[in-house]
Amino acid sequence: MKTLLASTAILAATVGIASAEVAISGSARMGIIDNFGDVGPLFSSRVRINFSASGETDAGLAFGASVRADQSGQGNTANDDSTVYVSGGFGRLTMGDVDGAANAAVGQVSGVGYTGLGDLNEIFYLANGGTNFQGGAGSSADTSVLYEYGAGSFTGYVSATQRETVVEAESIAGKYAAGNYTLSLGYERATLNGPGVTLKHIIMGASATFGGTTVKLVYGQTSADGFPDMDQLAASVDYTVDDLTMTAFYKDNNDLDATPLGGTEAYGFGASYDLGGGASIAGGYSKNKEADTNAIDLGLKFSF
Repeated sequence: MKTLLASTAILAATVGIASAEVAISGSARMGIIDNFGDVGPLFSSRVRINFSASGETDAGLAFGASVRADQSGQGNTANDDSTVYVSGGFGRLTMGDVDGAANAAVGQVSGVGYTGLGDLNEIFYLANGGTNFQGGAGSSADTSVLYEYGAGSFTGYVSATQRETVVEAESIAGKYAAGNYTLSLGYERATLNGPGVTLKHIIMGASATFGGTTVKLVYGQTSADGFPDMDQLAASVDYTVDDLTMTAFYKDNNDLDATPLGGTEAYGFGASYDLGGGASIAGGYSKNKEADTNAIDLGLKFSF
């Protein structure tokens, strides 16, 4: 790593960049999971290495990029976990595998388990790059664009997914954060170019922290030609005492189940304990009420 950083510094001096830096980080996990009716319990482990680079021109323009070790691309129009950005007084512009504006502003409620247990806490967003709808009607091109600008307690976002794909989407959103409270609102529009259907999604979120307790609520409503309005709702509670964090969530977007988006009703609870030094032990239970299946896991998580 020291050799890599030294080489970066030499390159920066050669091309006249005011400053440059390359950093390496990673995460790993190992444990046991019994996952939604699959043969189990099973051993489950994963490791990811992340590379990030940043620099600044003599004029003060900041730029950078990030990529994960398993990144792949097709003609530089499809990205898997890689981004490139420029930023300055005008804000920040990022291309690659980025969230849509609504997701960047509102986000998801907390999940459980050391694996995430299928991420059943997550609601559906229309304007994320690489979104795949049920039945194969989706976009495989992850390269999207996200612009964000912050002024005081307010941050605004605008995004668009890749053009000329099966699904094209745009989004605009804003977030206001003051002390322990956050309010956010987003709007998305997606066009399914195959069937010629346009979907619209309005979503709002709120979170608050009281001592060691954090509560988050997310509500969204999707409309489409030929369908009634479809609701999404998710909530989570995190309670932290010393090194122990306990989490519970509930999500219901079952209205979307009859559409190409897909949806379900689910809940879960779990806990994690910080061991220090970037290590923790975590486990959880999650129930998919629509499929009447459940999952449980327990394992170690590492960050380095």
